[in-house]
Amino acid sequence: MKLCFLDELQDHKNLLGFSAGVDSVSMFFSLLELGIEFDVSIVNYGTREASDEESEYAQDLCRKYHKRCFVLKAPRIESNFECEARKIRFDFFEDIIVKNNYDNLILAHHLNDKLEWFLMQLAKGSGLNTILGFDGIEQRERYKIIRPFINITKSEIYEYCSKYKFYEDSTNEDSRYKRNEFRYTYSNKMIKKYSKGISKSFEYLTQERKMLYKEREILYFGDIVYFQKCSPYQDIDEIDKIIKKMGYVISSNQRKEILRTGFSCEIATKYIVENNENYLFVSKIYIPHFILPKKFKDIARKNAIPRRIRSKIYEYMHQKNMTFDEMNHHLKDKFI
Repeated sequence: MKLCFLDELQDHKNLLGFSAGVDSVSMFFSLLELGIEFDVSIVNYGTREASDEESEYAQDLCRKYHKRCFVLKAPRIESNFECEARKIRFDFFEDIIVKNNYDNLILAHHLNDKLEWFLMQLAKGSGLNTILGFDGIEQRERYKIIRPFINITKSEIYEYCSKYKFYEDSTNEDSRYKRNEFRYTYSNKMIKKYSKGISKSFEYLTQERKMLYKEREILYFGDIVYFQKCSPYQDIDEIDKIIKKMGYVISSNQRKEILRTGFSCEIATKYIVENNENYLFVSKIYIPHFILPKKFKDIARKNAIPRRIRSKIYEYMHQKNMTFDEMNHHLKDKFI
């Protein structure tokens, strides 16, 4: 198998997102063979009989090959499993990355996964940015996500991993998940016949997306994400990507609602989308445990800070021990 982006991994500190399934086990041994240094992180959701065994297998591999292994026993997920599981997983990965100064998060997504996402978004009704989904390299605030299997098919992965132990996820056969319908009815069959053409098409579309969409710097103020306005449809695609990174995929109706409200609304009672003259802001909903000082309200108003995010901005700067004068200068430099 020919892995991509190996130069991005050489001489860097890498963390592999592991599940004990065929994809991540293949990634584990491929990286070993190539001499790329990495450590391992795994989330045990406790949803299947083999969950504990899979976690133990990850730890056994890491002991044998002298890798650090970070394990999280996830809390029970009551509803919306896929979305909540993704959020738990990425929060865990990012916590490890920040605390241990990793440069890259390696994930084992492959060509079948990319086509599956493409077809699901196509059927739902999505714009170019959303429909293309994840790229082989994705820049986050403090690290990069690297997907070396992005052009490799699932059948190639199975063939490579036939000599290693791995676990099959029983949920992959569960017809309640829409992704399984698309996987077995459409994407796997298409990849089997047209993998080279599909891979090349994704390459062309990714290049064209870069030409069509203005590259914008994504900025952070605490955990508020913001960026300069461009055009409504490019802006909504950027918001779509940001909220997806936060662990939620917005629907076509929610996209319409964001546009209808002029980028000033709440999404799924979890996320805030706001704007001022120059910037768009995305944040998780925050319920303050304090009364906002009148002096700061005046400062926020003068600096065009939208009401829904004022409390979160104030708390962040208050924790930094800023005076009101320092807050005023800081906000003026950031947002005006």
